[in-house]
Amino acid sequence: MPTTKLTIVPVSLDPIIDESSFTNSPQSPSDPSCVIKTATAVISFFNGVDEHIIQTIVKELNNQ
Repeated sequence: MPTTKLTIVPVSLDPIIDESSFTNSPQSPSDPSCVIKTATAVISFFNGVDEHIIQTIVKELNNQ
């Protein structure tokens, strides 16, 4: 039985914040610097994202 080597990439998710509890948000969301749309997903990249994350996502998109 062949085995496939998997690459595990650590990620962290920001908690969902109820916007109605804020009068002024301390950080205004910025527009993404790049958006990739596929048949099953929309991927947004923002300024400051680590290059390794972009490379990993692009490799996974090429493997589909």
